[in-house]
Amino acid sequence: MKSHYVVRPAVLAGVLVCSWVALAAVNVEPDKDNVVGSKLEGTWEPYAALNKRLGGNDMGTITFKINDGVARTIPVKYDTFLNGKRIYLAGVMTMKNQQYPFLLIEHKGNPHVVYFRQKGEDPMGDAESFNVMLAVAKDTANDLLLIGGDFNNQPFAAYDRAAAK
Repeated sequence: MKSHYVVRPAVLAGVLVCSWVALAAVNVEPDKDNVVGSKLEGTWEPYAALNKRLGGNDMGTITFKINDGVARTIPVKYDTFLNGKRIYLAGVMTMKNQQYPFLLIEHKGNPHVVYFRQKGEDPMGDAESFNVMLAVAKDTANDLLLIGGDFNNQPFAAYDRAAAK
């Protein structure tokens, strides 16, 4: 199996003068046939009627903006989790008026968004994640996004494109 994740060696210089954050070399490899990777970008709003049926916990309006440069900012401490995983997409996710760097990967056979939150002084100190599915409609404005938890025993919440409303 070809690894799609390469680790750059940590650079340690002037330990007493300054400290460096070791960055992982995350290679984004888009695939136009990956449904979620090719259609995720945009603004999504909760689909109230379907959320009532599904019982998932919606997170309000969510926006995904592609920015492959985000991949170059991922700290090396996420090596173990990302090792061997293909990165289909990288960018910035806005949720609850907060911006988070994110990656779209495959995890345990599922499309999976990993996003990074500040913890203490580390802007990417905490990684959170969720499973994501996307149903493509005949008219893109009617696409349906489903966001679940990070495990398969949690209900999904439904979203439709903001432009659809």
